[in-house]
Amino acid sequence: MTVTSAPTTGTTGTTGKSATPPHAVQRIGVLGGTFDPIHTGHLALGALFARTLALDELVLMPAGQQPQKQGSTAAEHRLAMTRLAAQGLAAELAVSHPSTQVIVSTREIERAGPSYTVDTLRDMRRDLGPEASLSLLIGSDQLVRLDTWHAWRELFDYAHICAAARPGFSRETASAPLREVFAEREKSALGVQSTPCGGILIDDSLAVDISATELRATLAHAQDAATPPANLPEPVWQYIRAQHLYRA
Repeated sequence: MTVTSAPTTGTTGTTGKSATPPHAVQRIGVLGGTFDPIHTGHLALGALFARTLALDELVLMPAGQQPQKQGSTAAEHRLAMTRLAAQGLAAELAVSHPSTQVIVSTREIERAGPSYTVDTLRDMRRDLGPEASLSLLIGSDQLVRLDTWHAWRELFDYAHICAAARPGFSRETASAPLREVFAEREKSALGVQSTPCGGILIDDSLAVDISATELRATLAHAQDAATPPANLPEPVWQYIRAQHLYRA
């Protein structure tokens, strides 16, 4: 399996496999984030839902200008690290789930102005059409604060929300409006696979809890280490060293 980079106007690429999936409904999963840096927790989350949802495409999408985050590493570096990590993930999925194509999208990085997830999903739904199953893949830490996102209720008009629960996750930490949405919209994996949008899937099988903030702090003092810090793919580590990123 190879990795392709998707243009701003779409999320498709070619890896040599048939463009028509073996099932009736196309299944797309979008894993976005600052990816500053991308780490094994991100990759494990993507691999989990590639298998759980039998995805045709797993789209890794580095964020552009995020309203809720300031001072991120330059987009060109975050994109380069994502592409390096995607190659390893594609190789893993080629063995465990070869029907999934891994794509790195520049859609949000190339968009001018603030990068709102609802705008991204709206654009992708327009490109994919009304029938494809489109899922936004997030961690449970993001799920419990989903109601702080811009136009968060509209997300369900375009996609499902699929969350991997971190250790210690509790639905009770979410606001009352969010808990109501959980109760109303929760679906099984099969339900997500077979419908276009509107559902929530919470998977608690991934016991991974990695903090990018802590990882950056480790990197600030580990540039001369012989091996990469835990939870960082080797190619990403080598890129960070070569580009002198995250130095104290």
